[in-house]
Amino acid sequence: MGNKRKGQLTFDKEWHKHLRKMGKRFFWKGERLAEKKMIQEDVIERKELNELPMLTFEKLFDLVEENHFKNEIDQKIATKILEAENDWPTPIQSLNDFILILEKEIGGKVTQTSLNYLISKYNQNLKYSWEGESVCTLLEIFELTDAVELKKIFNNLIEKSK
Repeated sequence: MGNKRKGQLTFDKEWHKHLRKMGKRFFWKGERLAEKKMIQEDVIERKELNELPMLTFEKLFDLVEENHFKNEIDQKIATKILEAENDWPTPIQSLNDFILILEKEIGGKVTQTSLNYLISKYNQNLKYSWEGESVCTLLEIFELTDAVELKKIFNNLIEKSK
């Protein structure tokens, strides 16, 4: 069995006839361990999603229109987030969805340095110009606050909106 087949998480080298029994045992043990690891990562990701309170862009727009935020900086941050969402080419429903999309694009946490890296990636291809515009707007948020991670900025804004 030299190849990884559909539905398998791991692959093993070719099983020689005299090693088949032992090789199969090692292969399926590795498969079970990989499956457990994948399940644990999925559970952790779901917990992180549940920790974030939901705030849709429609509600955020209403809050900005009503001048709900007492602090002028929070008002500017909310406006920048709405501008970034407006520039993003695919429709997004909530702040959580936006963070998830950015984390998938970056491959980790959304920080100022990771957004700068993402901009350099988008600038290499013209078909990503709207995404680049959106990321530039998000980078302007970091100039207004001391927070390091965008998820924390979003969480603070959500807490203040209540």
